[in-house]
Order: sequence, then structure tokens, then C-alpha cells
Amino acid sequence: MRILIAGASGAIGRLLVHRLRANQHEVFALTRSPDSAPLKEIGSEPVIADALDAAAVKAAVGRIRPDAVINELTSLPRHYTPTEMTAAAERDRKVRVEGNINLLAVLRDAGVRRYLLQRSGFWYAPGQGLADESVPLISSASPGVEAGARTYRDLEARIGDAGNRVRRATVRVLLRPRHLAHARGRYG
Repeated sequence: MRILIAGASGAIGRLLVHRLRANQHEVFALTRSPDSAPLKEIGSEPVIADALDAAAVKAAVGRIRPDAVINELTSLPRHYTPTEMTAAAERDRKVRVEGNINLLAVLRDAGVRRYLLQRSGFWYAPGQGLADESVPLISSASPGVEAGARTYRDLEARIGDAGNRVRRATVRVLLRPRHLAHARGRYG
């Protein structure tokens, strides 16, 4: 299967590339950086395009015509200090929302049959026990938490709305992982 990962250089993206290559998939990595050596080293074929540039995304996806697109787009800070988190918040929201819009817009024309959006499970409303997909996202909290949850509600709504624009044969999947453990630390 030909798979395009938007956000392949991130913590989850790198792990996905390794796993997909181990299972004999052809993996492409959407990247805005012309220095794509690290993406080649992990086994993906870099595709240069800025996720925020709709025309560039359309050309890139149209050129490689993947069977599936996995959206792992983020713009997280290098260090999780309050100052860096604050500085990164709007940039991260923009790349997640606008990048998602640009990817969804090209699926039908490129013949993409599967679209997967991973997003955070940190925004569930508080409750008893472990949360599952039936638990709503938090709607009443501090301004920062409400803003983060609102971004993810918008992303989820766009995935559902995409059904009106994307041919029915495209399967759209939304993952809400509860936490992520990674060599650089545990998230969630």
C-alpha cells in the first residue's frame, strides 16, 4: 500500500514509518523542509510541500497518489516549558486545522481511499473510570484547555463534514489515543 504521512518527522510519525516499512508498505513523508535526509534515514520518501499551502498539498498528493493518508500534523514546542507551550499553541492549532482542511480537500481527486487523523485524548470531559469514544470532549474549563478542546472538536467535525465532499469509498478514521509513551518522555 502507498501511504502518505503528514507529520512523519514527529514522535508518532517516526514510529509509524518504521512500522509501516516493516510491513512492506511504501511510505511517503510530507515535509516542508528541503533537508529531508532524516526522513530518508527512517525509510520514507520525502515529498516537499507545506501543509498550509493548499496548492502545494494538492500537487504533492496528486503526484504520488497514495492509497491512504495519515495526518499526524503538529507544531509542538521542542521543550514543554510554559513559555514555549504558550508560543506554540497558535502555530500548532493552525497547522492541525488548516493542514487537515488542505489534506481533506484533495482526497477525492487523488483517489485516496483511506484517511486517518490522529488527535489527542487529553481533552475528554472528566468522569468516572477510563474514557472511551462516547465521552464528549471537555467544554467548560480554563481558557487554555477550552481552546485546545475546541480545536479538536473542530477537527472531528471536519472529518465528519468531509463525507459531503469526499467520495463514499474513502474511509475516514479518527483516533483518540489516551497517552503516548516515547523515548523522549511520556505524554498524557
